Amino acid sequence: MTASPRVWLAFFAKLLVTLLLLTWLLIGVDWSEFTRIISQAPIFPWLLATVLLTTTLFPVARRWQLIVNALGGGIAFMESLRVTSLIVLINQCVPSNLGGDAYRILMVTKQGMAWKRAVLAALIDRFATLFALAIIALFGIFIIINTAGLADFALLTIAGASMMVTGVVAAWLIMRSHLFAKFAQRFEILQKLLEVLADLINSPGKTGTLVALSIGVHCLTVIVMAMIAVNTGIDVPLLAILGVCAVGLLLARLPISVSGWGVREGAYVVAFSAFGVSQEAALAASITYGLTELTMAVAGGLAWLLMTGKNEAEKRNVRE
Repeated sequence: MTASPRVWLAFFAKLLVTLLLLTWLLIGVDWSEFTRIISQAPIFPWLLATVLLTTTLFPVARRWQLIVNALGGGIAFMESLRVTSLIVLINQCVPSNLGGDAYRILMVTKQGMAWKRAVLAALIDRFATLFALAIIALFGIFIIINTAGLADFALLTIAGASMMVTGVVAAWLIMRSHLFAKFAQRFEILQKLLEVLADLINSPGKTGTLVALSIGVHCLTVIVMAMIAVNTGIDVPLLAILGVCAVGLLLARLPISVSGWGVREGAYVVAFSAFGVSQEAALAASITYGLTELTMAVAGGLAWLLMTGKNEAEKRNVRE
């Protein structure tokens, strides 16, 4: 089977999961209540949330620039921002997030970066993103357990957190071992990975910046999600809203549905039900956030068009 059929097969599988989840969630919904919640939500807080979500493009672009340059590439911040602006739209439209990764790998290889290093940069960026999100979601789970009185789940959560930390530490020790170093000599991409790890160890400033950027992006996203939840009328303690949003964001990033649709809504409905929030209100908050992400993606596409047009004009002026 060629790559293209596999990609489309995965897309239709995700689409099926999305449709099944949304159908299951929407059955039995009081549509008059749902439309009332949506229609009565003030527009200005939603616009502010959209602007704040769009600003996450800047730290994401900065993180990509730092990773690429650490691997021997050379990308300016504005070029990184231009690429990042289109990625958010690509990831909303193509079968998987691999489309966005493929685009940015292509862009840095056009600037002379070896494709193996470009792939490694994308992998490191993806790992930093998911690891930071897992940390934030873990705090979200503890908040939900504490505020909803679900003490029976505390031990399970602590065990899961311990396993995650143990796994990361074990992976770090293995990659720093002499045996792994000998194995890595056979593969250029693994050798470069060890070089990057050594560079990060010897440069706490770079490490701190990458961690801060990764966590900051997700924190701002969770705040935006919470703003939208409050704007749609969810009336529970703010910490509980932040906890539910953090968990919902992590689950929505799992590659099992189209752009997180269905999974995020299910997480909202289940988690908010512990606080007595109706299914209609939880769905309204989640769907509104999903539309906010889509709006940001369109804004990113427009920004890419403007910056690309400006770059082309500057190139023409140089040639003339």
